[in-house]
Amino acid sequence: MRKVRVKKLLSVLIVVACLGLNLSVFGHQQEDWQKDWQKFGEAIGDFAVLGVVERDGDVLGFNRIFSKEVEWSGKVKAFSSNPVAKFITLAMKPIQIPLSDGSRVEVSKLFISCAVEKSGCEGWSAKLSGQEVVFRTRLTNRTKGILPVVRVMNNSNDERVIQIETYGAEFVRVVSR
Repeated sequence: MRKVRVKKLLSVLIVVACLGLNLSVFGHQQEDWQKDWQKFGEAIGDFAVLGVVERDGDVLGFNRIFSKEVEWSGKVKAFSSNPVAKFITLAMKPIQIPLSDGSRVEVSKLFISCAVEKSGCEGWSAKLSGQEVVFRTRLTNRTKGILPVVRVMNNSNDERVIQIETYGAEFVRVVSR
């Protein structure tokens, strides 16, 4: 009888330990930055000042931390589509990303897209222009970890900008009309 109780107790402990591992290791436990754009800016700041967004430092570690699904809000500034995809430009509350040389880059726009046949893409339309919306996207790196998911680039005007690599754009809801 005592052996059965001990086995049951061990089974329960193993299940609880696995659930705890599952929550923390497999990304089921959300970080504040996954729901809050401003907190995202703060979270990547510590890494950015070390040069990770400039392709120095622990890019793989950075990508492991930040390659996750996020749910943020922004104001739809532009919308376009073709038979295959929809492209959305969102105005975001400005965040300042510190760089290793002591300068900062402001990020106030986010460009996302989705494949027309994907779930969540159908909600996007030109009618949303000027409206605050909640959306989901996945921060992802498609270069097998060689480049950081958030990185500094020079745009066509030779200005430094931040590129945030995303995959998918799921429309969730309108915040304001």
